[in-house]
Amino acid sequence: MSKNPKVTIGLILYKGEKYLGCSLPSLINQDYSNIEFLFRDQSPNGEAYDYIQKNLPDLAKKVKLEKGGNLWHSGGHNSLIRKMKGDYYFCCSNDMLYDSNFVSHMVKILEKSENKRFGSATCKLLRWNFKDGQCTIDKSVSTVIDSCGIGITKGHHFYDRGQGETNHVPYSSYKEIFGPSGALAVFRKEALDDISYKNDKGEYEYFDELLHYKNDVDLAYRLQWAGYPSLFIPEVKVYHDRQVASMSDNFLGKIVSHQKKSDWAKGNSLFGHLIVLKKNFSNKFSFEVKASTLFNRILRYLHTAFFNPNQLEQYKQVKKFKFEIQKKKKNIVRKKSAKAIEKLMD
Repeated sequence: MSKNPKVTIGLILYKGEKYLGCSLPSLINQDYSNIEFLFRDQSPNGEAYDYIQKNLPDLAKKVKLEKGGNLWHSGGHNSLIRKMKGDYYFCCSNDMLYDSNFVSHMVKILEKSENKRFGSATCKLLRWNFKDGQCTIDKSVSTVIDSCGIGITKGHHFYDRGQGETNHVPYSSYKEIFGPSGALAVFRKEALDDISYKNDKGEYEYFDELLHYKNDVDLAYRLQWAGYPSLFIPEVKVYHDRQVASMSDNFLGKIVSHQKKSDWAKGNSLFGHLIVLKKNFSNKFSFEVKASTLFNRILRYLHTAFFNPNQLEQYKQVKKFKFEIQKKKKNIVRKKSAKAIEKLMD
């Protein structure tokens, strides 16, 4: 790889016009020169595409901008990854504010010889107190952590590390983590190619296109099994106005926060979680992990039955995809031991 590797920045747009005047210029105006920008608008009527053409014409000339049907997060990014020419794929979001050295700093760290083993990475996401027309970082950001990557417990609960916290001390050093949040993730293309799945249409999937929620968890898991660890880079900061988040540290608070989510969000989250386990859980895990995971699965089912009985349908939906899930499970590259995976679990 060259000293100045090519970077592909992929962005899926779905409406969100209120962010574009702030977010897109901050993403485009990077101090790293070797970048291709691939943007795909999946809005129902091309709303984001039209906004960019009308209000950001100079920016539109610098990117490869397309519009098409809604392929969701997984399908949209997969379509861009299949077209990319870069050595790195930056999976970005449009509800974020970026520093101008965001890309150059991430690449600099990942290009160090001791970091070549990492297949993915993320940085510190902080809360962006978004206000229309307020695009300057010094006036619209907070010290509240949005995400420092994905964490995993022995019971297979997946969470955003540090979310809602203001104490940055535990998140101030480089750390090998389970994986990056799909809101902002950096992948080596060679790692993505290694774990890709060729579907019945003859297209390669990187994110699992069965999933909308938990697709980042599934990809992180598959990269881990294939021997590609993930790196958290604390000094790089990006600011995020997350629309769906749990900002409580206690169990009761998380339940209350979960109940406030839409039925669509709760259903997709449950559906994704069940498939992630079916694909990635190993009988070679220790008794502690097996027992903790079983206990959490029972709790999840009981919570759904009592508080969201309409979501029990998701268990039936997963069964409908039984054979496709099995095919994808068999495709998983397993170079890392279950014991090594357990070292990442809280």
